[in-house]
Amino acid sequence: MADRAQDALLAALAAALSLCLPVLDSSAAGELGPVWVLLVLGACAPLALRRRLPLTAAAASAGVVSIGVVLGQPQAGVVVALAAIGSAAYHREDRWPVLALGSAIWMLFNIVLAYEPLQPLDLLAVPGTAVAPVALGYALRLQKSRAEQLARLREAQVRQVWAEERAQLARDVHDVVGHHLSAIRMQAVGSRKALAGTEADAVLTTIATLSAEALQEIRRLLDDSEKPPDLEALVARLPGRIDVRGALPADLPRDVRHCAYRVVQEALTNVTRHSSAEEAEVRIADDEEHLVITVDDQGHGVPGPAGRGLRGMRERVESLGGSFAAGPREPRGWRVRARIPTRGGAR
Repeated sequence: MADRAQDALLAALAAALSLCLPVLDSSAAGELGPVWVLLVLGACAPLALRRRLPLTAAAASAGVVSIGVVLGQPQAGVVVALAAIGSAAYHREDRWPVLALGSAIWMLFNIVLAYEPLQPLDLLAVPGTAVAPVALGYALRLQKSRAEQLARLREAQVRQVWAEERAQLARDVHDVVGHHLSAIRMQAVGSRKALAGTEADAVLTTIATLSAEALQEIRRLLDDSEKPPDLEALVARLPGRIDVRGALPADLPRDVRHCAYRVVQEALTNVTRHSSAEEAEVRIADDEEHLVITVDDQGHGVPGPAGRGLRGMRERVESLGGSFAAGPREPRGWRVRARIPTRGGAR
């Protein structure tokens, strides 16, 4: 809609300039009449379609100029028509040969009708005048395409560096933290044998179990190739009634899927820890460009004193270019909402 408004405004400005500038020339003022005005407006109007129908806009504008030549108004809208041809070459760069040839034939036709007797110098103006707007439009398009390619290349390089750094961090965390957790578990298991049957046996069993689970969780978090657990499994582990509407699309980029799962996990964890709510609702919507996650509850709406969970969710979502909001809802309860772009992520 914004592009259409801009093109309509451009057509209006082109018409205003085309009508006003010749009026300032006293030598040409007497030649300006209703027919000239209609021809100028007719040549400018197609500019409103220059992005949606670039070839049609160029042909229509050029056609109006040729009608003006037949009617004895060869100067009406010529510059605007050339601009429309250049714009068509920009938006349809694959058709530039056709546009260049068509522009040359159109210019030759106009010159033959407008100038009698025809001079050789008049014909020399055809190639440059006809091909220049096509060449300019095509060159600008190539420049933009190359800039976009460079931007994509830089983004790919950044992602590659990020992936390498993350892989190095994963190895470091696995080696250091994993080693200590394994040592804790081995110590706990060994101590259980020595203290079997005592009160410490149960405590050591818990330590061994938790350290094993923590080690498994760290390994899973550091493994990009493994997807996070299903939402159904997460919901099944949590107390209370949780209504899930929608599901994570199967073709989500990996980082988006991880982020979405962590948002739902943290939001539901806050419900069970810090809210008096016995029910919660999770809604997942996908509009092909964004994944929208909403978690509502009917509790007292306090996310916890430290707020680290909310801060972590916000950082995860915003790191992917998304938006995050959390706060009380009327008449009571708490709402967490995340909107995550689904394009451009790592699959």
